[in-house]
Amino acid sequence: MAEFVTKPAAYVSIRELANRLGISKGTVSLALNDSPRVKASTVKRVKAAAKAAGYQRNAMVSTMMSSMRKSAMGRFREVVALLNGNKDRDAFKNHPTLPQYKAGIDEEAAELGFKIDEFWLLDPQLTRKKLSAILHARGIRGCIIMGHTEEGVFEPYSKIWDDFKIVSVGISVHNPAYELVSSNQFEVAKATVENLYEMGFRRPAFIVDERIDGMVDGRFYGGFFRAQFEMPRSSRIDPFTENLDSPTYYENLVKYIEREEPDVLIYMLGKTGDFLYKKVRRKDGSRYPLVQLERRNDCTIPKRVWSGMEQNNHIAGHLSVRRLATLLNISSPHNQNSTTLIPPTWVASEYLKKEAEKLKAARKRK
Repeated sequence: MAEFVTKPAAYVSIRELANRLGISKGTVSLALNDSPRVKASTVKRVKAAAKAAGYQRNAMVSTMMSSMRKSAMGRFREVVALLNGNKDRDAFKNHPTLPQYKAGIDEEAAELGFKIDEFWLLDPQLTRKKLSAILHARGIRGCIIMGHTEEGVFEPYSKIWDDFKIVSVGISVHNPAYELVSSNQFEVAKATVENLYEMGFRRPAFIVDERIDGMVDGRFYGGFFRAQFEMPRSSRIDPFTENLDSPTYYENLVKYIEREEPDVLIYMLGKTGDFLYKKVRRKDGSRYPLVQLERRNDCTIPKRVWSGMEQNNHIAGHLSVRRLATLLNISSPHNQNSTTLIPPTWVASEYLKKEAEKLKAARKRK
């Protein structure tokens, strides 16, 4: 039987502490780091709440943030562009995940003394020449790009990118390739399966659109298959890869679950999660345990039963600004082509733990 390295127990996140205290995630993060920007009384209140809730730092994330801050090349003021490549002009407010990145970008920009100017790349009034003229007129030397899920969003502007230092957030940019700051999607998928196996689940189903996996260069499927290599063949299930916008998506998803008989369902998109929670049942009429690969605001599953991965997108936002600051201090006129990957945080609800115990008890009875 496969053995996996035991991972730390799930713990209260900064998001949950912020919700309990009625303050922002940024304030909680600053308070936990004894920032002078936060009132002493607030620091005391946050630390007391964190201790009472059993909050523990994600050591990998804390180390990464600490090392990045120590390597900062001094404080200076700079105007940088934040480019919205999403089809929604207001995606930084309305999108299921982009507001988390944006919060991190805003917090880090304020820390460094940066001013953020936003541009919507699909604005019908914005042309290549106009954007270039605006950026140069404002003295902008660097850009952060995110939300670029639409094909061809960069093509109209291709001739101007070499004039600026660029960091892409969340999704890779190819031809040319730019600096990437992103969640480690390979580790997200791999660690999700490993944690579930460690809990006692034995047949995890993986429900991720092929289009979504393609956006992250196959890292979700890669992590899932890597984890399966360590599992017995009886535990291995091929992923369900049909895209959500397919007219047969839900029909085929139900058939897939009935055929494969999984004991836990791993999914990505909120619409998929809502369908699984409301419409799909096991043979005994009970719900399947559900695990989401990324906490998103497009899902209505109750918080008490939600389990999955915090991809720490706000950390990616922080680090994208820090990486751009580093690039702006490098004399080379060329963009870098390196990647910074953010480790995820596993969150297991009490509901998921109870479901795992039921499975283990049932196996013992057999």
